[in-house]
Amino acid sequence: MPRAKRSGGRSKRDAVLDAAVELLLVNGYDGTSMDAVAARAGVSKTTVYAHYSDKLELFKAVLQHGSMELGERLRELRQREGSAEGSAEDRLVDALVAASKAGTGAQAIAYFRVLIAEHNRRREIQSVITTLAMPDVSDIISIIAQLLVAYGSEHGFEVDRPEAHASMLLRMTVSGIEFDALISDFAVSGELLEAHVGYIVRVFLRGLRPIAGEQDLVLKPDYDYPWGPALG
Repeated sequence: MPRAKRSGGRSKRDAVLDAAVELLLVNGYDGTSMDAVAARAGVSKTTVYAHYSDKLELFKAVLQHGSMELGERLRELRQREGSAEGSAEDRLVDALVAASKAGTGAQAIAYFRVLIAEHNRRREIQSVITTLAMPDVSDIISIIAQLLVAYGSEHGFEVDRPEAHASMLLRMTVSGIEFDALISDFAVSGELLEAHVGYIVRVFLRGLRPIAGEQDLVLKPDYDYPWGPALG
């Protein structure tokens, strides 16, 4: 069961949110009662309602918490890359391994599962999810795009539309592992994760290199990747 971080001196409101994160991300909206949240938090149900007017408001707070947690992990990745050293290829692998770990942690997967399970439920739940501030992945896409440009410079060629290629590479690595984790109890080891991401990155980069006698690899002008929903 994913557990929210606890620390000494936290308020009753924090305790209620911690308990709701633990229960709602595992049991979903209908499977969690305000009584259960109060019991897990060690407070009265009156205290729960004093901070959150109803279960829908508490559910929204839990989703916002999950979004903020994932967003913070992505911001940490930006700070880490700013001080990284080594070749663009090695830094790409490191960045995508870190992004994969951020997106496949127990709480991140529980958060994604709840979003998927509840997305097409009652209208009021749809409204909460629709207005939710999703994690901004533009930072990681920007990092990957910059590293693709750097890789091209190191090897004497220009990468066409690096942001589009960055989105593609992110989906090929991170999204695939997230999907496996979402539909099963699969938990990739650190060693396997690095091997998986490293192999895809290197195959991808070799595919970007121009080949003598062939036309340079470019995306079609109307090829707007990604064509699906925004990454988050």
